[in-house]
Amino acid sequence: MNIVFDKICFSRGNRLILNNISFHINNSETIAILGGSGEGKTTILRLLMRLLKPDSGKILIDDEDITTKTEEQLRPIRRKFTIVFQDGALFDSLTVKENVAFYMREYTHMSEEEIDNNVRKLLGFVGVEHAINLMPEELSGGMQRRVAIARALAVQKPLMFLYDEPTSDLDPFNAARIRELILNLSNSKRGFIVVTHEILDALKLARRFMFLKGGSILFDGNKQQFLHSDLKELRTFLGDWNEEIKK
Repeated sequence: MNIVFDKICFSRGNRLILNNISFHINNSETIAILGGSGEGKTTILRLLMRLLKPDSGKILIDDEDITTKTEEQLRPIRRKFTIVFQDGALFDSLTVKENVAFYMREYTHMSEEEIDNNVRKLLGFVGVEHAINLMPEELSGGMQRRVAIARALAVQKPLMFLYDEPTSDLDPFNAARIRELILNLSNSKRGFIVVTHEILDALKLARRFMFLKGGSILFDGNKQQFLHSDLKELRTFLGDWNEEIKK
């Protein structure tokens, strides 16, 4: 699968968020999109899923321009991805089991026994099967994030994972577990895009790095290029990591 952003512009009100950005990626890549708050990182994911529509430019998925498609036409394209948002976006009124089972009931013809088996398998995979009957409010942040990943896997076999600040507000132990899970889910044919402002996450997860600032992609390259770039804005963003790199 090939993904192309071609001269994309996006504004919110009078504020320009993305200014004429272009890039090309394939679904086997492991990519970190970094930048400060409000720089448009999450906006890129939402545009890719066509949850937002750009002001101008094209977004091509396997040469199909998704910016002009209807909701009906977007369904098979969206199934190529699965997205996990920062807050997990679990249904507050449903148990963990019912959250993961929701899409199976809505979009498959599985029996209740099959649904139960699949839910337990998915929760076991992400390490939270013991929480199957709990409500989201009873879960820690790390557990909510893992349940969200299980739910994202419940129906489809995505070609690419999209993660929005996957370790935000998590303690180091749970952050490490989420990073491990992200890496376990990726393989030579199925990569991910992770949006983050956490430099450690990016360095441990990705092979390609994009840096957003002022509506533009100021940097796009590999880890060595990222760590040793002379770009002033990137050096400022890296902050204390500059000293670690020099050691």
